[in-house]
Amino acid sequence: MPTRKPVEDIVAAFEYLPENATKESIAKFVDDNFYPIGYDIVEAELEDWTEDPPFLRDVTDPVLRGYGMSVHKQWKKLARRQDTSKLCKGCESSLLPTNNVFIVPGGSTSREFRYWNSYHINLGLLKSGLYKTAKGALQNLLDTVAQYGFVPTGGRIYFTDRSELPLLPLMIKDYYDATHDQTFVAEALPLLQKEYNFWDTYRSGNISYTRNEGSSSLATRQNLARGYVTSKTTFLGPSLFSTASPSRKTNSLLSNLASIFLRPENYLQDYVTSKTSMSGPDLFSTSLFNGDFYAASEAGTTPSVQYADLSTAFSGPSLFSTSRRRRSLNIPSDNPFASFTKDELLVLGTADINNTIAVNLNSILYQSETIIADFIKLLSNNTDTQKSLQYRQSASERRQTLLDLAYNPQTGLFSDYHVSTGKHSEIWSINSLWSYWAFADAMPSEGSQQALESLAELHEKFPGGLPNTYYNTTLLWDWPNVQSPMQHMAIKSAAAIENLPSYRRRAGGVGKGIAAGIAQSTLATSFCNWYTTGGTISGVLNSYDNASANSTGASFGSYKIGADGNIITTTDASDPGDYAWTNGVLLWLYGEYGSQIEIPTCPNIKLNIVHETTPTLEPTYVPAPTLEPTPTYVPAPTLEPIPTSTAPVPIKCTNATECTRCRCRIIRRRRALRKKAVRLEL
Repeated sequence: MPTRKPVEDIVAAFEYLPENATKESIAKFVDDNFYPIGYDIVEAELEDWTEDPPFLRDVTDPVLRGYGMSVHKQWKKLARRQDTSKLCKGCESSLLPTNNVFIVPGGSTSREFRYWNSYHINLGLLKSGLYKTAKGALQNLLDTVAQYGFVPTGGRIYFTDRSELPLLPLMIKDYYDATHDQTFVAEALPLLQKEYNFWDTYRSGNISYTRNEGSSSLATRQNLARGYVTSKTTFLGPSLFSTASPSRKTNSLLSNLASIFLRPENYLQDYVTSKTSMSGPDLFSTSLFNGDFYAASEAGTTPSVQYADLSTAFSGPSLFSTSRRRRSLNIPSDNPFASFTKDELLVLGTADINNTIAVNLNSILYQSETIIADFIKLLSNNTDTQKSLQYRQSASERRQTLLDLAYNPQTGLFSDYHVSTGKHSEIWSINSLWSYWAFADAMPSEGSQQALESLAELHEKFPGGLPNTYYNTTLLWDWPNVQSPMQHMAIKSAAAIENLPSYRRRAGGVGKGIAAGIAQSTLATSFCNWYTTGGTISGVLNSYDNASANSTGASFGSYKIGADGNIITTTDASDPGDYAWTNGVLLWLYGEYGSQIEIPTCPNIKLNIVHETTPTLEPTYVPAPTLEPTPTYVPAPTLEPIPTSTAPVPIKCTNATECTRCRCRIIRRRRALRKKAVRLEL
């Protein structure tokens, strides 16, 4: 809310408010001194707009073309630019200065750029051929690095005390791959290095551990040095181990803690939450002192049970208590959380997020180090320099730390690592697959195959989308909610394995097409909900019979799946959430898999195609259950967190290598044969 008057005048007026000011007097003070929300931004035109986006060039089906074009056109609704021309001299806005058009996330409360959302938006802009818009949005992010040393969580002053997953190097690489704009890379490189230095200085620390003890280390087969080693790794939030953070053993900052660790945009919520300690030690020596509020914000996938430690679930206050109070919990009897009361569940969020080696964060930083090294080489006549080799060495050491501490060769999967307990997280997240996207080419071939088989099984069990975790906690980033960023990451990870030479040489290629299969499912989830909320294509697809007359088709920031793993559709488009990243992922899918995607099949829904060209569009599966399904949880990474489901209709096929369900049967048979072979050898 921009100010109507100079700030000093507003401060003076505030001093005149009585200590027991009424709600009405406070409301009048706000109206008198502040403009309405959104007064500092206006809708923007896209100078490089095109009615012929390149992502449609490989798409021939009229339904798919029409849907893709409807998503493409939504960029016009989401484009904004800053406009402070109507503000008085001395008046201020919380919006960070931006010189170029930016894309808002799409939700009703988002009126600025957001860092993590910008990555997926960038993917879509590039596939739409909006290169100038993408470059301008990237320049906005680079400008914040020049100003603050990092990209803030969002484009407001109150976000400048923390960041989010550092995806800017990946965004610049995607832009360069699409445009070959080497000049822009040269301008961006110093700022990419500056952002990297922020994470290396203020979010990193040394971890000492004994290498080659326990099954999680690959040091033996890689002939690495054994014994006690120290390596550098990176954490979310103000790290307990960072040289820039206060020592965990001192309380010198307790008096200033509120101003440091309470998030300005959620100050009251965080303060109330911090005072609602159900059990355990005092807040000001645990959660806030460790910076968990900031760590949760930087993690992105919160609120979620992802970083909880089940063995210490009762200690400290909850980061998510406000969210939980708004929901009625529905926990099955065989779920590990079933024995917890509602009040006890409030404390699950205090799980030392910034005391966890997050696999996705360190995988992203591995990618960043590699990209920066490649850019240095590119600008040095394609010759590695001492500086580029330093980044490559850092990437290599980071990868080895993940292999030592976070990798399980028995399953081929990674898990977050709790430094305080010296153990893998008990709650497996699909986020941990990010390492395969980052360095599948450096993984043992058997581990890669195991990971792909596990991903194939997950895709079979959850064809409507892969949740971040498989606990039904009612939180946004847990089952049954699915988000496009997680699907994009899973597709990239699967594709990285499928593109390995060792994998392509396999006869028959069991697991072949898993990336394309998840891409098809991701498209279907979005398409079916767009259709049931009134989406139509003139002359091609008539509206859904039960759609609201006031809706014209919506994208959503998050979707739900049923107990059978299939899509749950809605006809309510009143609260789509931050859907711009969904659009970005969809257009990226069109660009990458346009020749492979098909018209989606929506459970229980017949598409009203004007001139039907396909034999049938009847649903494959039996009706999905109610909107509040409850899964039966089996702990990951055994990858058996299967919800109680209605069995799908059997599928008859003639080509096992093309049928996902048959591929998974083959996978299970091969696993059984491998186990039998091991027993025979013994």
